[in-house]
Amino acid sequence: MVIGLLGAQNSHAAHFLETINRQKRFPGVSIQFVYGGDDPETAAKLVAEYQIEACPTEEEVIEKSDAVVITYRKGSLHYNAAMKALRAGKAVFNDKPFALENREAQDIVDYAKEHNLLVCGGSNMKGVPDIVSVISKIQPGDTVVIAFSADPESEYEGYFFYGIHSVELCLMLCGRDYKFVSSVRNGKTVISTLTFPENNCVIMTSPEFTGLSIAVVNKSGMTQYPISLAYESVGPAEFVTMLQTGRPPRDLDFYTAAVKLINEIIQSAGL
Repeated sequence: MVIGLLGAQNSHAAHFLETINRQKRFPGVSIQFVYGGDDPETAAKLVAEYQIEACPTEEEVIEKSDAVVITYRKGSLHYNAAMKALRAGKAVFNDKPFALENREAQDIVDYAKEHNLLVCGGSNMKGVPDIVSVISKIQPGDTVVIAFSADPESEYEGYFFYGIHSVELCLMLCGRDYKFVSSVRNGKTVISTLTFPENNCVIMTSPEFTGLSIAVVNKSGMTQYPISLAYESVGPAEFVTMLQTGRPPRDLDFYTAAVKLINEIIQSAGL
């Protein structure tokens, strides 16, 4: 199976190449083509290091590949690339942020559903084993506190670029049926409070935070859970497993919910 890569600037492009091509974790699967118009210099390094072929357009990569990985840093580039690949009938890994606009995320999901096409992606953080293990620890009445890095002034389209990690973690840990969102900004720190039917979630982000912290607070006190950030192979493994089994790792409505929530946070905080 031949995979094509759209986008070179993001380190996630190298993570896919390292996991799939160098480590050869998935026999019969390889990345062979890349379009690196977002960062030609880095693309040239990837071509030389991993012995893949550079293509001058997204369309050529899509045509030559059985499936497509989109790793642009800017989420504004994801929608058109994803729709080109889907319209060509290709399975897609659409990296974070899945989209910037609610309508774009919904269009991607609706098209994939209508045409029975495989899609996954978003933040790889939500798939690390430590996150999965925390879910079973959360009980009704608990408050989940997530603290992670994000910069509302990032050159890569502001809060979308890293804020989406915490947003997707919140939805993984607490579900999607939140009733209320309130966010405030103090300098580059953003604090969001979400009310769920049985729980609350507090998301705290700042570019000063260097690690991911997740704590669960209840009447017995606070329990902080150590989270390993070994996420590099999560996306590649989910994508290849999806291709091999024909089953996405999660229902596609997760991605529309994540884009909707981050936009609500941005609007509430005035970012």
